[in-house]
Amino acid sequence: MSEDRIYTEADIKVLDDAVTFIRRRPDRFVGDNPTGASFAARVVEDLILLDAGPLRVERNGSWYSISADKDWLVSEDGTVSLEAFHRLVPMPSGGLFHDRAEVLLTALADAVVTSGSDGTNWISGDEAIWKLPSELELLLPPKRGRIIAFHYARFSAA
Repeated sequence: MSEDRIYTEADIKVLDDAVTFIRRRPDRFVGDNPTGASFAARVVEDLILLDAGPLRVERNGSWYSISADKDWLVSEDGTVSLEAFHRLVPMPSGGLFHDRAEVLLTALADAVVTSGSDGTNWISGDEAIWKLPSELELLLPPKRGRIIAFHYARFSAA
């Protein structure tokens, strides 16, 4: 026989640092053997749900880039928000417990950079260490929309 527990506001723990939380338990968010391609697929899924297409996905070594004709980080009032790179942002259209993928990149990729009407922003990683391939530099900043590029070089030991 189980006891019904009543939860109160005191039982809720506010997550202040989503990036550190994800780094501590990445398997909760991306499984046991994530790849750069699986991260790119998650971003593409989100962009389809956000109706940001048409989309273009490219790979250059361990660098992946996804560009969209629509800047999915621009709000209705025209401001750009990079908060999705730093906190868990629920995305109900993706299903129960689906959060936007940008924060996963910040937490787990070696480097993340994005560019749009707000210019180019290095979200994580050291620009001096993780040099963008010249092909990607030509795309930054895009003429319209947004591009996100990330470096992910960890592979499973299969």
